[in-house]
Amino acid sequence: MNTCLICGHNLKKFAEIENYLILKCSYCVFGQTDKLDVQKGKYHRDEVYIEEEKLFKNIFQKRVDKILKFKKEGKVLEIGCSTGIMLSLLKNLGWEVVGVEISKKAAGVAAKRGIPVTVWDFMQTNLDEKYDLVILNHTLEHMDHPVRILEKIKSLLSPSGLLYIDLPNFGGLSAKLLGTNWPLLLPDEHLWHFSEKSLLLLLKKIGFKVIFIEKASGIWDYGSPIGGVLLSLFSFKKRFFKEALTAVPAWVVSKLGLGSDLMVIARKT
Repeated sequence: MNTCLICGHNLKKFAEIENYLILKCSYCVFGQTDKLDVQKGKYHRDEVYIEEEKLFKNIFQKRVDKILKFKKEGKVLEIGCSTGIMLSLLKNLGWEVVGVEISKKAAGVAAKRGIPVTVWDFMQTNLDEKYDLVILNHTLEHMDHPVRILEKIKSLLSPSGLLYIDLPNFGGLSAKLLGTNWPLLLPDEHLWHFSEKSLLLLLKKIGFKVIFIEKASGIWDYGSPIGGVLLSLFSFKKRFFKEALTAVPAWVVSKLGLGSDLMVIARKT
């Protein structure tokens, strides 16, 4: 019997999609894609980050704004930094930035921004410095051994260092309503599926204290919601219609804390 790596309860079958079996813990709502190979970069969408840079700058600006409420400057490590968009926003604010990325193409784009990137698997990367901030932005769900990853991150953080994590919210309203049709399930990419409860239990287990949580959906996950909609309109993107039609319900869901994106900031204890 499979057991939950976070709380130890039994995992039960949640869904079988395209030959991928997804198991789910009934206690902490943690999901696991069974027998999915550890990913080596094939799921990367480098072209999307390059083509949609303005969109991602808007999205990541919200993350930067939240981080700045707790720490204004320092040394930051982003694990899975892709083309370096988020790190470039922090660099422009005076942060000392460095990234780890398994995609050579994405790392090359980041390097052109002046961001030093190690092209390697994080768990095999030797990092001797201490960081004031470590970022896992839609990365942890792709990586093997989340417990070991967070333990290594904790060892790399300075005494007052912060951990920023962003994930699809497996416990959100859209995940509950859509079930196996939830578009963020992505069983061919996501090894793990985190709810707020499961993530908080894991962080506490490793030795982190959560100091901020937000769960937003739709345009309310942008730094500038209006700017995001206008960008879609003037760029003739099909998503404009979805963003416009779902703006109000997404606002309600976000205010209720049931959004599809789970954003957490924690401090090591």
